[in-house]
Amino acid sequence: MPSSLDELHILRAGSERIADLEPLWKSLHTHHATVAPQLGPVRSPEESWARRRLLYQRMLNQPGSFVLIAEQAERAVGYALVAVHGGSDTWQTPDQVAKLETLSVLPDARSSGIGSALMHAVYEELQQAEITEIMVNVIASNKDALRFYERHGLMPKIMMLQGSIQSRTGEES
Repeated sequence: MPSSLDELHILRAGSERIADLEPLWKSLHTHHATVAPQLGPVRSPEESWARRRLLYQRMLNQPGSFVLIAEQAERAVGYALVAVHGGSDTWQTPDQVAKLETLSVLPDARSSGIGSALMHAVYEELQQAEITEIMVNVIASNKDALRFYERHGLMPKIMMLQGSIQSRTGEES
């Protein structure tokens, strides 16, 4: 695999390129299972991809949403999928806010600057669209991802708590 970012091409795509994202999603799926075993069993890569593919199809049909694909030697090595939606009902936010739904880089291409190049390209796309806020969900135990996003100007704002309802049935709160 080429290691130089000079050989990296980032292109904006739509739903016609969703199939190209499959190996990238599956590698991220495997990574998630590794960094967050405490979240329990994971779906098979095939089932996970089938669900993710449908989500991407819906998202990319929304106005303003896009996917950026990073290619080296005509091979997709990373992508960033961004969905645009309305601002918060509670907090004073812009009317349109971006959500970085997924940023994935193949394992053999990580730590080479591809993720950062994708983030810069995402920011450029959002600036052109005059969207000034972006959010991303990160697995709390994925310390590398947290550091990466903080280096790119994002900071934790909301914590999601999760638990089994079945284990709490019949107990007082």
